Amino acid sequence: MTGSRFFMFLFSFLFLTSTAVMAQFPVISAKDVKTRMTGKQKVVLIDVRPADEYRAGHIPGAINIYAENMKAEASLLPKDKSTPIIFYCRGAG
Repeated sequence: MTGSRFFMFLFSFLFLTSTAVMAQFPVISAKDVKTRMTGKQKVVLIDVRPADEYRAGHIPGAINIYAENMKAEASLLPKDKSTPIIFYCRGAG
C-alpha cells in the first residue's frame, strides 16, 4: 500500500466519523497514528472493513476484524487492556 493510500484510509476514518462515536472515543489525526505506530508503545490497528476490501489494500500491520464479527473474533484483540487499539474503516456511507 502506498503512503498516499495509507493516509486516505486514515483520513476517511478520522474525519468522517459520526458525532456519536466522537463523543465516546477520541479521534486522532493521521500524523498521531503514524507517530504511535513508530513509537515505543505497542499499538494495534484494526481494519473493520469486509475481508475483500482488506485484501485489496490495508495499512501494513493491521488486523482485519469485520465490524459485524467483533464479538466472535475478540480473541484477536490484545489481552493487555493498556494496549491502545485504533480502529479504521473506509469512512461513512
